[in-house]
Amino acid sequence: MTTMIAPETILPPDDPGDLASLNALLPKLPPDIRKGLSTFVKALAAGEAVRIEPVSMMLTTSQAAEVLNISRMTLVKLLDEGRIAYEQPNVHRLLRLSDVLAYKEERSRKRATYFAESLRAAEADGLLQESIGDYTVALKKARSGERA
Repeated sequence: MTTMIAPETILPPDDPGDLASLNALLPKLPPDIRKGLSTFVKALAAGEAVRIEPVSMMLTTSQAAEVLNISRMTLVKLLDEGRIAYEQPNVHRLLRLSDVLAYKEERSRKRATYFAESLRAAEADGLLQESIGDYTVALKKARSGERA
Protein backbone atom coordinates (compact mmCIF):
# COMPACT_ATOMS: atom_id res chain seq x y z
CA MET A 1 0.00 0.00 0.00
CA THR A 2 1.34 3.42 -0.99
CA THR A 3 0.86 6.33 1.38
CA MET A 4 0.23 9.63 -0.34
CA ILE A 5 1.98 12.58 1.24
CA ALA A 6 0.12 15.83 0.76
CA PRO A 7 1.98 18.76 -0.77
CA GLU A 8 2.87 21.41 1.77
CA THR A 9 3.29 25.12 1.19
CA ILE A 10 5.68 26.78 3.60
CA LEU A 11 5.37 30.52 4.07
CA PRO A 12 8.35 32.64 5.04
CA PRO A 13 8.65 33.16 8.80
CA ASP A 14 8.31 36.61 10.32
CA ASP A 15 11.69 36.03 12.02
CA PRO A 16 14.04 33.51 10.36
CA GLY A 17 15.71 32.97 13.74
CA ASP A 18 19.10 31.43 14.31
CA LEU A 19 20.20 29.10 11.52
CA ALA A 20 23.50 28.09 13.20
CA SER A 21 22.28 24.55 13.89
CA LEU A 22 21.33 24.16 10.22
CA ASN A 23 24.74 25.47 9.13
CA ALA A 24 26.43 22.83 11.29
CA LEU A 25 24.33 20.08 9.69
CA LEU A 26 24.72 21.10 6.02
CA PRO A 27 28.32 19.88 5.43
CA LYS A 28 27.27 16.38 6.52
CA LEU A 29 24.51 16.09 3.91
CA PRO A 30 24.86 14.77 0.33
CA PRO A 31 25.50 17.54 -2.26
CA ASP A 32 22.07 17.30 -3.93
CA ILE A 33 20.28 17.65 -0.60
CA ARG A 34 22.54 20.58 0.38
CA LYS A 35 21.71 22.30 -2.90
CA GLY A 36 17.98 21.75 -2.38
CA LEU A 37 18.08 23.03 1.19
CA SER A 38 20.13 26.03 0.11
CA THR A 39 17.54 26.91 -2.54
CA PHE A 40 14.76 26.40 0.02
CA VAL A 41 16.39 28.65 2.65
CA LYS A 42 17.29 31.38 0.12
CA ALA A 43 13.69 31.48 -1.11
CA LEU A 44 12.34 31.78 2.42
CA ALA A 45 14.91 34.45 3.27
CA ALA A 46 13.79 36.40 0.18
CA GLY A 47 10.22 36.30 1.50
CA GLU A 48 8.98 33.72 -1.02
CA ALA A 49 6.67 30.83 -0.23
CA VAL A 50 8.06 27.36 -0.94
CA ARG A 51 6.08 24.31 -2.01
CA ILE A 52 7.41 20.86 -1.17
CA GLU A 53 5.78 17.75 -2.53
CA PRO A 54 6.87 14.23 -3.36
CA VAL A 55 7.31 13.45 -7.05
CA SER A 56 6.84 10.01 -8.48
CA MET A 57 9.67 8.60 -10.56
CA MET A 58 7.15 8.15 -13.38
CA LEU A 59 5.28 11.26 -14.47
CA THR A 60 2.08 11.78 -16.42
CA THR A 61 2.27 14.10 -19.41
CA SER A 62 0.63 16.85 -17.34
CA GLN A 63 3.20 16.48 -14.55
CA ALA A 64 6.11 16.41 -17.00
CA ALA A 65 4.79 19.50 -18.79
CA GLU A 66 4.64 21.30 -15.45
CA VAL A 67 8.25 20.36 -14.65
CA LEU A 68 9.33 21.70 -18.05
CA ASN A 69 7.11 24.78 -17.76
CA ILE A 70 5.51 24.08 -21.14
CA SER A 71 1.97 23.20 -22.21
CA ARG A 72 0.89 19.58 -22.28
CA MET A 73 0.33 19.84 -26.04
CA THR A 74 3.89 21.08 -26.58
CA LEU A 75 5.13 18.12 -24.53
CA VAL A 76 3.07 15.70 -26.62
CA LYS A 77 4.66 17.19 -29.74
CA LEU A 78 8.14 16.59 -28.26
CA LEU A 79 7.16 13.00 -27.44
CA ASP A 80 5.83 12.41 -30.95
CA GLU A 81 9.10 13.79 -32.37
CA GLY A 82 11.05 11.35 -30.19
CA ARG A 83 12.87 14.09 -28.29
CA ILE A 84 11.91 12.66 -24.88
CA ALA A 85 11.53 8.95 -24.16
CA TYR A 86 8.28 7.64 -22.72
CA GLU A 87 6.45 4.42 -21.94
CA GLN A 88 2.86 3.67 -22.85
CA PRO A 89 1.71 0.70 -20.74
CA ASN A 90 -1.91 1.49 -21.64
CA VAL A 91 -3.66 4.47 -23.18
CA HIS A 92 -1.67 7.05 -21.20
CA ARG A 93 1.98 7.95 -21.70
CA LEU A 94 4.34 7.92 -18.72
CA LEU A 95 7.75 9.60 -18.58
CA ARG A 96 10.68 8.90 -16.32
CA LEU A 97 11.55 11.85 -14.15
CA SER A 98 15.22 11.39 -15.06
CA ASP A 99 14.40 11.69 -18.80
CA VAL A 100 12.38 14.86 -18.22
CA LEU A 101 15.13 16.43 -16.11
CA ALA A 102 17.79 15.43 -18.66
CA TYR A 103 15.78 17.12 -21.43
CA LYS A 104 15.34 20.21 -19.25
CA GLU A 105 19.11 20.39 -18.57
CA GLU A 106 19.96 19.95 -22.25
CA ARG A 107 17.42 22.64 -23.22
CA SER A 108 19.00 25.02 -20.67
CA ARG A 109 22.48 24.26 -21.98
CA LYS A 110 21.40 24.93 -25.58
CA ARG A 111 19.74 28.21 -24.58
CA ALA A 112 22.86 29.35 -22.71
CA THR A 113 25.07 28.48 -25.68
CA TYR A 114 22.75 30.32 -28.10
CA PHE A 115 22.67 33.34 -25.79
CA ALA A 116 26.47 33.43 -25.52
CA GLU A 117 26.90 33.07 -29.29
CA SER A 118 24.33 35.81 -29.92
CA LEU A 119 26.14 38.15 -27.53
CA ARG A 120 29.49 37.46 -29.20
CA ALA A 121 28.01 38.10 -32.64
CA ALA A 122 26.35 41.32 -31.46
CA GLU A 123 29.63 42.49 -29.92
CA ALA A 124 31.56 41.62 -33.09
CA ASP A 125 29.02 43.59 -35.15
CA GLY A 126 29.32 46.57 -32.81
CA LEU A 127 25.72 46.34 -31.64
CA LEU A 128 26.45 46.28 -27.90
CA GLN A 129 26.84 49.46 -25.88
CA GLU A 130 28.71 47.59 -23.14
CA SER A 131 31.07 44.61 -23.13
CA ILE A 132 29.82 41.03 -22.84
CA GLY A 133 31.25 40.86 -19.33
CA ASP A 134 29.05 43.79 -18.26
CA TYR A 135 25.95 42.07 -19.62
CA THR A 136 26.90 38.80 -17.94
CA VAL A 137 27.38 40.51 -14.57
CA ALA A 138 24.05 42.35 -14.94
CA LEU A 139 22.29 39.09 -15.85
CA LYS A 140 23.74 37.29 -12.81
CA LYS A 141 22.66 40.15 -10.56
CA ALA A 142 19.16 40.10 -12.04
CA ARG A 143 18.87 36.36 -11.49
CA SER A 144 19.99 36.66 -7.87
CA GLY A 145 17.59 39.53 -7.20
CA GLU A 146 20.27 42.20 -6.69
CA ARG A 147 19.91 45.72 -7.96
CA ALA A 148 22.41 46.96 -10.52
